[in-house]
Amino acid sequence: MPETSQKSARKAVSRKSAETIRKYMDEAETLFIRLGYEATSIRAISSRAKMNLSTVVYHWGTKEALFREVCLRLFSGIVAEQLRRLKLCAAQIEALSPDDLPVVLRALVEPPLLMPQETDMAERTRLLYGRVLTDPSPVALQVTTEIFGEATELFRSLVRRCLDHLDEETFHWRYVCAVGSFVIAQSFERKFSYALGLSEVEPDWTSVSNEIVQSMAATLARK
Repeated sequence: MPETSQKSARKAVSRKSAETIRKYMDEAETLFIRLGYEATSIRAISSRAKMNLSTVVYHWGTKEALFREVCLRLFSGIVAEQLRRLKLCAAQIEALSPDDLPVVLRALVEPPLLMPQETDMAERTRLLYGRVLTDPSPVALQVTTEIFGEATELFRSLVRRCLDHLDEETFHWRYVCAVGSFVIAQSFERKFSYALGLSEVEPDWTSVSNEIVQSMAATLARK
């Protein structure tokens, strides 16, 4: 076979492989959002993607590796932006106080909420974000800790510095309630609206992020 023909053939195979990976990850993402990690089987993903069960073994090796890559595909940009903004807070604000709390909170809250909205990627990201952060699976906990661990640790340390007058137990429970409200509000808004019989309106995520930051600040810094 001529060299140009071999190159064309390799490119065609590469494109097909990339398309296979994308399609399989799309279907895996859909099921991870809907069912969570443990209830999502390789058989179900393969069936939805109309591919052989061997696909996941060939490309990822395990379901855990596939789950990690699905999460990284959507979350890596968010985590990078959160870290950038949190490190900026740490560098620019020498002595943190309760007055600095909103700036620190926005560094965590805004990246996942104010991502570009022109595609369905923003909605999928919020749904998976909420699912993985509330998934009881040990694997989901391990993977999300790997992905979000550095940003979460830095965020918590900055919030603690803002509220160093609180005892450790009080701070812990305020922190849990504040972060929990953020995860639930941005990830399950549609489910709450449906359950409460409210008309479904596309959220203004700038306004939503402001409300979440104010709510978190009030929980954390109340007298």
